[in-house]
Amino acid sequence: MNKIGWCDMTWNPVWGCLNNCEYCYARGIAKRFGNIRFFEEWKYRIENNIDSANKFKLKNSLDLIDFKLTFLHSQFNKKLPKKPQRIFVGSMSEIYYWKPEWIEIVIEKVKEYPQHTFQFLTKYPNEVYFKYDFPKNCWLGITVTKETDMYKNDWNYLYGKNIYFISFEPLLEEINLHFLNHKNIDWVIVGAETGNRKGKIIPKKQWVWDIIQSCDKHKIPVYIKDNLSKYYPQFKDKKEFPKEIK
Repeated sequence: MNKIGWCDMTWNPVWGCLNNCEYCYARGIAKRFGNIRFFEEWKYRIENNIDSANKFKLKNSLDLIDFKLTFLHSQFNKKLPKKPQRIFVGSMSEIYYWKPEWIEIVIEKVKEYPQHTFQFLTKYPNEVYFKYDFPKNCWLGITVTKETDMYKNDWNYLYGKNIYFISFEPLLEEINLHFLNHKNIDWVIVGAETGNRKGKIIPKKQWVWDIIQSCDKHKIPVYIKDNLSKYYPQFKDKKEFPKEIK
């Protein structure tokens, strides 16, 4: 199990995001490991003759440290495990900013691995999930950090063959769930902010408890991440998953 906890592994065919969230952990990872991923991608493209006519131009276009949106052929073409896994797609990006052709070829590859569960997250579900035909083995998640995020989405459109879930990570304030159509939500994740940035917000226990109570009332499984239960050990065993696909 990795630090994320609710997935078995991550798969990042795309790096980069335009949101500039002050709490973003992925930008920190890009600064630390961007050069390693860069050389993997640069070598792969040269060896496979992908945009390799001008090696100098290619090298300058792979701006991974600065989190420029980049499709990584070396990552996309990696073979995925045979054993069933929960695979989080896009932990280093926001799918809302992907080119349509990137989303389409990722979906086509997902279809090649029906034994896996592919988990996606976005802050913009209405602009992403309803424009593409995600296979049944895709769990479609919505990131919510503040109550204003709740108002941006039309939750009544979350229905059909897929599992839909909310990730309250990082939970930055108290969130009122009374208006949410719980019938359309199959799973909830709650987590805290990682890192040690100035102004870091530690969720209050009551904020977490309110979400748990609301979900328990509607029989929605809840997964409390370790980065949150370290503050409130009483929640450390709350690690539930959806029981079945619709």
